[in-house]
Amino acid sequence: MEMVQKEVVNCSGKSKRGPWLVHRINKDGRVVTRHRFPSDQERQRNCERERNRRSMARKIFSGLRAYGNYKLSKNADTIDLLKALCEEAGWHVEQDGTVYKKVSSEMAQKEDNIDLKLSLSLAS
Repeated sequence: MEMVQKEVVNCSGKSKRGPWLVHRINKDGRVVTRHRFPSDQERQRNCERERNRRSMARKIFSGLRAYGNYKLSKNADTIDLLKALCEEAGWHVEQDGTVYKKVSSEMAQKEDNIDLKLSLSLAS
């Protein structure tokens, strides 16, 4: 009787059975790398979990595009979603990730008036 080794296909469609690298920080603060050999069942469950996560994200993004009037690209990810939510909430997100509060024209005029009154009161 011949033993046939079955080929495991991972989530991306490639056949890979290598170990997983696990990086941990020990008490001294050094990074320790270990090899972990998950079972076929664990790999399959991990693949299923990842598939479900992608499916849920796809549904959320399509709903936001359809009903939330968000300008999200076809292959938007969570970062794009957070940027859109920040823009709606009145925060500006720059390309490098810097976030600061948007200043509306009314707020800018009020601040200018306050600065003008303050400078006039200090001058007199």
